[in-house]
This record gives sequence, C-alpha cells and structure tokens, in this order.
Amino acid sequence: MGFPIKFNWVLKINQNSSLEVGKTYKFSKIGNRNFPLDTPIDLINSKREAIAKISVLEFTNKKDETTGKFRVLKIYEGEEKTILTAYWIENQ
Repeated sequence: MGFPIKFNWVLKINQNSSLEVGKTYKFSKIGNRNFPLDTPIDLINSKREAIAKISVLEFTNKKDETTGKFRVLKIYEGEEKTILTAYWIENQ
C-alpha cells in the first residue's frame, strides 16, 4: 500500500493578486504535496511566470488536498523576473 505525494521546490498559484514583502498568505493545492519549510523557494503563477521568492511556513495534507501558508521574502522584477520566468517555462 502506498501514498502518492509530490515533492515541490516551487509553489504554483492561480491567483495574480498583489503581494507584499513580509506578509503571510494562504494556499491550497489539489493533491498531496511536500514543501521544504523555512527554505526560500520560488512562487510562480499558472503561466509559469516568476512572481516572488517565498518561504513555506506550514502545510497540511488531507485527502487529495494540501493547504498551507507562505511568507513573501522578495518580489521579482525586471531582468531577474525575466530570467527566472524563462527558466520555469523551459523546465515544465
């Protein structure tokens, strides 16, 4: 007997609302996932555009759903955003 779970080093969200550095936000994903805690990872949107560097503070797996909270460490802009977006699109 097994339990399917994905290990993610990026958090992909569907929303494009404005985020603020230092603030904490909730997320919800279909399926069960595992994220590194208190470790900087990238936040991308559904088009795989780089949005921000975040830290996942907590997550909980329930039947076919993962919920959690993340803190925004840095908002990507300019050339940095362009380069990281190209990376995430290339590595789909």
